[in-house]
Amino acid sequence: MHIGLAGPVDLTPLQHLLPARLPAVYSGPCTGWLARTWLEQGHRLTVYALSGAVTGRQVYRGKGIDLVVVPQRPRARHRLKDLFRAERRGLAAAMRALPADLVSAHWTYEFALAAIASGLPSFVTAHDTPLRYAWEMRSAYRWLRHSMALPAVHRATALSANSPYTAQHLHRVLGVRRPIEVIPNGVRMEHLPSATAPPDAAAPVFATAVQGWGPLKNTPTLLRAFALLRDELPHARLLLCGDGHDARGPARQWAAAHALTAGVEFAGPLAHDTLLRRIAAEAHVLVHPSRIESFSMITAEAMGMGLPVIVGERSGAVPWVAGDGGLAVDIDSPRTLADAMSRLARDPQLRARLATAGRHRTAGRFELRDVAAAYTCWFTTKGSRP
Repeated sequence: MHIGLAGPVDLTPLQHLLPARLPAVYSGPCTGWLARTWLEQGHRLTVYALSGAVTGRQVYRGKGIDLVVVPQRPRARHRLKDLFRAERRGLAAAMRALPADLVSAHWTYEFALAAIASGLPSFVTAHDTPLRYAWEMRSAYRWLRHSMALPAVHRATALSANSPYTAQHLHRVLGVRRPIEVIPNGVRMEHLPSATAPPDAAAPVFATAVQGWGPLKNTPTLLRAFALLRDELPHARLLLCGDGHDARGPARQWAAAHALTAGVEFAGPLAHDTLLRRIAAEAHVLVHPSRIESFSMITAEAMGMGLPVIVGERSGAVPWVAGDGGLAVDIDSPRTLADAMSRLARDPQLRARLATAGRHRTAGRFELRDVAAAYTCWFTTKGSRP
């Protein structure tokens, strides 16, 4: 099958198959490894990407893969002013000029609308809950940006979602009446490091990786909970990773203003491989305090590495991802969150049971090879051209 992939894409997993010098493209998680897995499963691939570093369409040919790069205007407000019209037209024209059998478009915005406009079979995957995010973020930019999902989810050849929670949002809030295929985000188990922190957690280490500082990510509650935990376990450490969580970022500034920095390392954004290696080597537990997620890759990855997790019991898809691999609690209560952290710190047998269950869950539900095969089965079932 010749699959066209359109969406924000991290080219790192594909770099060895493409020319050495490539422009920086609009990047996003999941899609690069999905593309590589499809190639390993014998499919041909064309990736349609956006870049602010090109002024005209560029094509880069590799082993079994073509990368088609279309110009992206540098200023977000210019793109939003016409709802990404130039980008959508450029992508759709590229898809018609260099067609695949179908286009697998990721996220329900400009890439999805371009795939639909191309006239090729358009298989759109929702990786977020558009109107819920717009409501929570309360900005004109987000309302306009996320409103693009409305035509995308109704006009696509077929629609999938990365979790039952995301599918439920599309049905209830965006009014989708047709069936939605649930295909989760995928994890390559063999590329994950194994958790190696010593089982005797007299000085337990808790890790958190969240992208961005704000109410949705809920880091302040975690910092308050960790301070309560330190009253019981004064040698405990908290490793905070992600945008906004570096030594000079808003998380550190807020923590300093509230005298909550003791035992906390503000590691900030790390390369993905570095992030996973640090968590695997140092942490006993991953805490994911986010109030809402449509999936949560870090939760699935942590479980795949053999770490128990603590997640929010009402945090969108996160408790579904965690399943029996962790504790689901009220992450709006510092006391409740601290109690869950204390329980895992003091009970190595519970940590071991949850870690084993989490590895089995990730391997059984979120292994990327199975996810990639589920996509191609869906393409075939819904009538793509062979």
